[in-house]
Amino acid sequence: MQHSNYLDERFVEEVKNANNIVDVISKFVDLKKNGDNYKGLCPFHNEKTPSFVVNESKQIFKCFGCGEGGNIISFLMKKENMSFNETVKYLCENANIPYKQTHTFTEKDKMELDEKKKMYKLHVDLAKYYFQNLQNNLDNSKSYLLNRGIDERTMKKFGLGYEDRVSSSINYLKELGYTKEDMIHSMVFREKNDRMYSIFFGRIMYPIIDRRNRVIAFGGRTMNAGETPKYLNSPESMIFKKKNELYGLNLANKYNSKRLILVEGYMDVISLIKNGIAGGIASLGTSLAKEHVEVIKRQNKKVFICYDSDTAGRKATLRALDMFKEEGITANVIRIGDYKDPDEFFSSKKSSDFMRLIKNAVSPLTFIIDDMGLNYDLSVHSQRLEFINLACEKIVECKDEVEKEYQIKRLSQMTDTSIKAIGVKVYGEFFSPKRFKEQGQNETRFLKRQDIPKNVVKAKDVVLVSNKISNPNEEKLKIMIMENPSFIKFVDDILELEDLNGDDLRQIYFQRFEYEKMSIDGETEKLLRKLAKSVKFSSIQSQIEEIDILLKDERDIEKTLNNAKKRIELLKKMSEIKESLKLDV
Repeated sequence: MQHSNYLDERFVEEVKNANNIVDVISKFVDLKKNGDNYKGLCPFHNEKTPSFVVNESKQIFKCFGCGEGGNIISFLMKKENMSFNETVKYLCENANIPYKQTHTFTEKDKMELDEKKKMYKLHVDLAKYYFQNLQNNLDNSKSYLLNRGIDERTMKKFGLGYEDRVSSSINYLKELGYTKEDMIHSMVFREKNDRMYSIFFGRIMYPIIDRRNRVIAFGGRTMNAGETPKYLNSPESMIFKKKNELYGLNLANKYNSKRLILVEGYMDVISLIKNGIAGGIASLGTSLAKEHVEVIKRQNKKVFICYDSDTAGRKATLRALDMFKEEGITANVIRIGDYKDPDEFFSSKKSSDFMRLIKNAVSPLTFIIDDMGLNYDLSVHSQRLEFINLACEKIVECKDEVEKEYQIKRLSQMTDTSIKAIGVKVYGEFFSPKRFKEQGQNETRFLKRQDIPKNVVKAKDVVLVSNKISNPNEEKLKIMIMENPSFIKFVDDILELEDLNGDDLRQIYFQRFEYEKMSIDGETEKLLRKLAKSVKFSSIQSQIEEIDILLKDERDIEKTLNNAKKRIELLKKMSEIKESLKLDV
């Protein structure tokens, strides 16, 4: 038996394996997907051109400018000036692993580590078997998914599979050398009356993949309408803790999504991805937990909630908003109208329709007040008064003065009550009517001329070769990429999905991680990137035009302020692209 007064190598290795180097370094460096790697400005020396590369598959980093390199531990030690033990403790907290200052690695620890490795491998082998069953259309499983609008590419992307009704996976695992005990430990199989069986028999299988891209569990859906439960998840095991995992988070990170959209189920996540919208995540067979919120917070992305639109979904949204608030996260709410969930939404709508919903997502306080209003008949004076009192209590709690002012005006409009009456309830004797302009006046007063940075150019002052640049240049780019889809790898650091109009080009962009970057001549690469920058410029120009229209007529304070800020950011980007194109000439 091995004893030590320091952190054992195998314990440290387990801690490293529980963390993803991209997730951790992203807290300190703005990383962008670049081929199979991530790239950003080196935190260890000053540079203008990114030369700092992170390889997720190897879990290492390297700066080709200053030569600094290493793993997740060496990065934190140098960047944060932490000791080795402090770094391991930090990573333990990050992955919710118990930390002991002195760790004695016993024979029992070794056995547990070996067992975990075996469980990871067993789950991968099972996922492959289930996938093959589906591809063979066993029990019409593939036909079932095709009829639900899930194409073969999506099946492959998520590794969807099928467990047959006779649990033939048991014999398959036996042939690979797994024992009965191994199968029972996986929690996928059980034994009754000396007979082994799969808990998922006759179900469509959804592999659950962690942030290290390891298969750790499964979800199963029945194909029969009347069968219950409709969805079934693996019980917790030594490699699967429900409160620490979110379905789809691995893909959100793979696609370098700038946002996370919290939805209720597997099919919602799949529908978002299938329609070109990355970032969908869902908790696994359990309501949102504090641990889930902590995981989401560590991703450092914009957060949206898009739960089901029914009563249960609204209650879950309110609960989630409270949990995010406790962690200091502002989660806006996407409202999908008469549709039950995102999966149903996409049965008749397009990705552009959902993108509009994202842009129109409401603040937490807006959702809370609106949901509260559903319980009252505002045409009845007594009910209207009760609603106003409760809504004002919520507004008083708000720390953001702009949001508070916006909600006072909104509540005034909702209840046909004067701003003064609402304002007095919120501010009491400190209320000043002068802070509010009369309804109908231009409310862009928040953004004064002197508030605009001097280095920001006006949209009309930015001149490119042609003001009608989007159609011809995007068409040229489309022709080149359609002939050779791998060309998308040379421009994916410039373009975003929202910049593209053609469905064909959008589809190739969304699938860009499936292509290998090939070697091309310098002139071709230069042309590709120049066209991409022109398309990006045109996209930004269109966004600014849309904002200008909104600013002209908008009376909503919150939206006016947000749109004005966004306009400034877009103008900066236009100026940067213009300068970049000059250098390309």
